[in-house]
Amino acid sequence: MNHPPVLDPQPLRDLLDLGAAPALVQELIVLFQEDVPTRLALLRTALAAGDGRQTGMEAHQLKGALSSLGLVRFAELASRIEACVLAGQLELAPAMAEALPAAYEEALQALKSAYPTA
Repeated sequence: MNHPPVLDPQPLRDLLDLGAAPALVQELIVLFQEDVPTRLALLRTALAAGDGRQTGMEAHQLKGALSSLGLVRFAELASRIEACVLAGQLELAPAMAEALPAAYEEALQALKSAYPTA
């Protein structure tokens, strides 16, 4: 099975190429560190409650935020969770959600490696 890359640096590179200050990228990384753990907690809470609508919404929002940072592998995981909800297979999502904390750490390390002044 082919795994997507952890990080596609192009979205943030494009931002810099358009004239954004490097400090903006650093700020986005800080926001990632502050926001994503909260999003993950909300997703876990929705899953524990069996709330498919909330689970799908949280997975969708997470997918969008991750995609905008180029966090391909993490976004793919959120997308798969969202797809389970949309397919009426909420029972499959908790097993996938178990991989979220490791995906967060992997993504954070990739961002810090690619943009080390964070």
